[in-house]
Amino acid sequence: MPRRFLFVIFLTLLACHQANGPVPEKRVIFIGLDGADWQFLDRYMAEGTMPNLARIVQAGEKRVLLTQHPPLSPLVWTTMMTGVSPLEHRILDFTRFNPATGEKEPITSDERRVPAIWNMLTEKGQRVDVFGMWATYPPEKVNGTIVSDREVAGNYLEQTEKVHRLALASIRRDHPNLAIVYFQGTDVIGHLYASKPEHAEDVRRYFARIDAILGEYAREHAQLVIASDHGFEWEKAIGVSSTAVATAAKWHRDQGILVVPRGAPACARVDGITPMLLGMLGLPGDVAAYQRAWRRARADETSAPLQQQKPSEAIANLKALGYIGSSEASHAPAAYKGTRTAASYDNEALILRELGRNDEAIKAFDMALQIDPHSASAMWNLSDLLHRQHVDLARADRLLDEAIAIDPGQSHWLAMRGRYRMEKHDCRGALDDFQRALAGDDAVLYASIGAAELCLGEEREARAAFEKSLAIDPNQPQLRKLLPR
Repeated sequence: MPRRFLFVIFLTLLACHQANGPVPEKRVIFIGLDGADWQFLDRYMAEGTMPNLARIVQAGEKRVLLTQHPPLSPLVWTTMMTGVSPLEHRILDFTRFNPATGEKEPITSDERRVPAIWNMLTEKGQRVDVFGMWATYPPEKVNGTIVSDREVAGNYLEQTEKVHRLALASIRRDHPNLAIVYFQGTDVIGHLYASKPEHAEDVRRYFARIDAILGEYAREHAQLVIASDHGFEWEKAIGVSSTAVATAAKWHRDQGILVVPRGAPACARVDGITPMLLGMLGLPGDVAAYQRAWRRARADETSAPLQQQKPSEAIANLKALGYIGSSEASHAPAAYKGTRTAASYDNEALILRELGRNDEAIKAFDMALQIDPHSASAMWNLSDLLHRQHVDLARADRLLDEAIAIDPGQSHWLAMRGRYRMEKHDCRGALDDFQRALAGDDAVLYASIGAAELCLGEEREARAAFEKSLAIDPNQPQLRKLLPR
């Protein structure tokens, strides 16, 4: 071949390469699959529904990623993207009150108080693209592209395809050092369909599509990381609704998924994701250092925004998944000037309680009830804490009664009130609560009913309840001692 012709080919290839930008030496694609769980995915890999995931797992390392409490998507994903607790990053609910109108809207990026990994990479001169991640509207100005959560509207199928189409095109065009691609559909499937046998084929088809998408990212000459914010009790009959606001998160399992390339830095908890990704990109992993240097950039107004989902539509979707109660106020109280919701303070209090900071937790629960005096969740949580601390028990009982009056279908609340009534020798009231709480085969509740019947002197009814409990769970030696002779 003539040397001149070879030189022309070389110039042509160089021009094409430069037009698309230089390909970074270190590239990572992070895929977020909300609510994905190994208990479910292992079966799909074994039966051939997800062959691409099986190959990715075989080539890399399969790990378990522990979540935080409460395991709610905006809180956990923001922890993953910042490396710090919700107490620090301040994304504490699905929603906020718009500071101008007071209307409830999906949580926004300007509520976050620390830098996210896209800010960190921008500071270091690396390119980062983000697609569909929680709390990214309005998009911040970064060295790259942010397509916010409000710009990928639609049902879970439409959202999946839109996120994937935009992300793959951007990755192939710009070759970012880090691409973050988030899919909410895996969580939607879990709440609405995965536990229903009649939808088994729909669920399988969706995960087959997710697998095909994973296969496309696996061919992009980048290190691939796949993670979920929590696991999911896909097939466990836990006796509570997967779409009721007080119990939706009870379907979440602490153990999420994590797939990384072999030799990737250690990461066991959700707050370790950002340091791990920084390490894979050859950057310092101390998130505190980035916090000291961070100055929030204004939202990127230079790029033409995509069509945005109306806040009212997003709120309706969150209600359908059980993350917002249907009776919750859609507007801030008249005299309230803040942006934080009652649920935001309720969630903050739960984190404080878990850390043993009980006085601060009580103040946060009280603030939740100031914003929404009818928040049954805050009532229950504060009542539970006061009972645990054995302080202000009269108020604790009153709060529990009010919570049950607002939401009488919460079996756990009824069971707890029954136990408190037993402690006070209110055997008739306790029996009523235990019977109302009973739903399906519950060995503990049958044993509780038997104890209340025995307290009332009804030995025959007590024996029948104890025998039902032992039939469900024979391994209760102490209960056998209570059987009336």
